[in-house]
Amino acid sequence: MSLAMKRLQNIGWLALVFMVAILLYPLSLNVAAMHSNLVAVDRNILETKREISFLQAEIRTRASLQQLEEWNELLYGYQPPMANQFVSGEAALAELTGDLQATKPVMMASADIDAAPSANQANPAPTIEAVVKKSTQIASAVAAPIFTEPVKRAAPKPAAPKVEQTRTERLARIDEKLLSDDFMRDISAKAANERRR
Repeated sequence: MSLAMKRLQNIGWLALVFMVAILLYPLSLNVAAMHSNLVAVDRNILETKREISFLQAEIRTRASLQQLEEWNELLYGYQPPMANQFVSGEAALAELTGDLQATKPVMMASADIDAAPSANQANPAPTIEAVVKKSTQIASAVAAPIFTEPVKRAAPKPAAPKVEQTRTERLARIDEKLLSDDFMRDISAKAANERRR
């Protein structure tokens, strides 16, 4: 009987170990999933730190007036506006449009009518010839061409040949992509998330 009890006890221990292994298996899966999430978060933190350090270096570089002047001389050639570049009003601004045709003012015909004829003056009725003459004058004024010759415009400057960008030029143009409002909002959101953890 003791041999049967020993065998039953061994089978019981084996079943107990098997049950514990089955119960611990989902726990190990949860631990592995949590570990992979933490690795991904660590990777994101490192990437964000790299981006922050890159942006800080970029901001320090752009804060240097001497560096900006060197980039301007090297790449852009911007100059401050001069007095002759400003226009005096809306009409002068409209003249800068170029190929639009200038228009003549519209002429209106009017008949001369005495305000108050005197009593001793006779008010003769207009003759047919005078009416025809006046109507031909009006018709010729209306039928006259309104538009004149188009305004001449300076010939466009020939486009400079495209040259492959150097590393310095690519770095100079990176501000369009890196310092956009969306990117700064994303960084602020990531920083707020990091502070909450």
